[in-house]
Amino acid sequence: MRKFWIIIFLISSLQLNAQEIYRIDQQPEVQVNDVLLASPFAGGINSAQIETIDLTGDGIEEWIIWDINSRQLLVFKKGGETFTHLPELSYAFPTDIRGFLVLADFDGDGKKDLFTSTALGIKAYKNTSTGTQISWTIAQNFLKLDGSGNIQTNNLDTPLIQDLDGDGDLDLVIFNFAGGDYMEFYRNTSVERKGTADIDGFAFGENHWGNFEFCGCGDFSFGKTCSGSPLAKLDLEDENKRIEHAGGHSILFQDFNGDGIDDLVLGRDECSVLYFLPNSGSSIDPIFTSFTNSLPDYGDFPEFPIFHSGQLIDEDLIISLNTSEIAFNYKMDFASSIVKIDNQGNADYDFLQDQMIDLGENARPVFFGNKSQGELLVTANTLMENGQVESMLSKFKMIDGKLIEQVGEYVNLSALDLLDAQYINFRDKAGQTNLLASGIRYQNNIPSQAIYDLSKAENTPVSVAGYAPQRGDYLQFFNYENVDLMLVASQNGSLDLYEIDFSTYTAILKETDFLGFSDNPANRNLSVAVIEKPNPDLYTVDQNGVLNKIENFMQSSTRSDVFVQIGNQTLPTRLGRNAWIATIKPAFEGPTDLVLGTRGGGLIYLSSTENPNPGTDEYKIKIYPNPNDGPIKVITSKASIGTLVNSLGQELLSNIQIPANLEVEIQASFLTPGLYILILESEGKFRETRKIWMR
Repeated sequence: MRKFWIIIFLISSLQLNAQEIYRIDQQPEVQVNDVLLASPFAGGINSAQIETIDLTGDGIEEWIIWDINSRQLLVFKKGGETFTHLPELSYAFPTDIRGFLVLADFDGDGKKDLFTSTALGIKAYKNTSTGTQISWTIAQNFLKLDGSGNIQTNNLDTPLIQDLDGDGDLDLVIFNFAGGDYMEFYRNTSVERKGTADIDGFAFGENHWGNFEFCGCGDFSFGKTCSGSPLAKLDLEDENKRIEHAGGHSILFQDFNGDGIDDLVLGRDECSVLYFLPNSGSSIDPIFTSFTNSLPDYGDFPEFPIFHSGQLIDEDLIISLNTSEIAFNYKMDFASSIVKIDNQGNADYDFLQDQMIDLGENARPVFFGNKSQGELLVTANTLMENGQVESMLSKFKMIDGKLIEQVGEYVNLSALDLLDAQYINFRDKAGQTNLLASGIRYQNNIPSQAIYDLSKAENTPVSVAGYAPQRGDYLQFFNYENVDLMLVASQNGSLDLYEIDFSTYTAILKETDFLGFSDNPANRNLSVAVIEKPNPDLYTVDQNGVLNKIENFMQSSTRSDVFVQIGNQTLPTRLGRNAWIATIKPAFEGPTDLVLGTRGGGLIYLSSTENPNPGTDEYKIKIYPNPNDGPIKVITSKASIGTLVNSLGQELLSNIQIPANLEVEIQASFLTPGLYILILESEGKFRETRKIWMR
């Protein structure tokens, strides 16, 4: 008997801890302005640091985009002007990329290696890939001086890592870490020391590389300091006394005027435009004496509200935002944050982002319907025509498994002047549909969280007794055992459970730190989604980007990771610093798909790998709501013909065409309260009846 119970326990444990595995998908198809998007579910882009590397072994380099704002890394295959998202390859990169990303071959083996920011300076990974098997090995935890300590860098900078002296190893140029207003050159000594290219030691830095100081936007001092003193070597004590700027810089060093000598394109975090400094010296010992805001052949630099950087790829100049700031603070258009300029001066302001869903910033999706038919509504912070950043709601209609963007705003959400708005549509236990919006509003430049009843004409917030909204609260409503409940996921990582009465707008706190989610700096930006059923499940995600699931969460607090299928591996998700979850169910029983909104203003689609195992001869019918006081909604698993009769058998409607797995609404406003019968027939061999009560 003891052995029997042990076996039962083991089987139960395996079921409780069964992995839920998803595939990162570019389906369903998405159509915008009558055009199918090439990479609809790439996740959006806010601040793109763009590099290139051959990851697939075909001799053609993929485009790598590190978004410092959303903390997402995206990989694209470029074919002509079409970019195809390769999401699985993102999971082949190290998980500790921070600040900047530079790809450059440091050992001459023909494979680009990886450099990124660390608290100690610059961390380097060696590319140890073989064929299509991608791998990275730590080469240096931090770049260091010969016989000395680490080279300190600002993680907001994008350093110049390039062979400047022509000896075959990579040298380094950064902005001074203490003052931040001039450049320092660090010569790589590996070839001189051991005859092979490496990154195991650099000579002490030479300050004022290029013979200038960057005093401010549009203000350079050539041949002297910003205070007018002669350029001279400063000791550390002097540097620390004169910190003038420690923000971010971008550096691009290429020959732009055709004289065979590399020139400089600089960006600085608070400046709205890039600067071109022609080089009258050499690549190793440059001399800059002037600057302009235009580039030979490419024309005037575009203006951005804040920090941006430039990259030269295939003779195209790519300029993109490079900031961790939120859109509201600087009125940034994150839906159009990349500009491509060719060497004829032609600019493309829709570059790359027009091939994906990119609505701006902080996309919060909600889905109504099923995998075949329904509506996907997404709120996102968008730069409006009046120059303000506000939340706007976009609508995509699911038709036969394809998402088609609908023109116009579904509800006039932008009239509320909210930021980070959440759209809520919840049918309570009384059968009433509650349409709400929750978001941040500003009054006298002071932000606060507010809730609006969208069914009311006046644009004034509603007060919920017993609940005090906090900035960034994300709400989920659900019904359990005929009680309406509200989950409040806070930005500090905590989760609270309330009982809610919509008729009086009253909330009763049932439990704080619900399911063990409490205030924790390591788990900020909590977001949740409920799968409603008699024993509901809960999905959760926070700033770590790892998706979790709690099955039957009203009775259990056991969390399990949700995995994605990457080749023959299953790995935890990497969803960036913010994500919001929507669920897409099948018409009947079966696995649920997930749509994740991102800080980048886009969406990620996760398709369940679970086999739905449909019964081909099973005839399934769903009629709701029931009882009913409005349209009757019907879904059947097979194409059907319906007939509606009253309790006396009198035929009221006939030949009602119901396609398989698609919701059909039967208008019932003419029906008086009472009992009705819906007769359904399919394929000449199925005949079912269902009772419908009209109120």
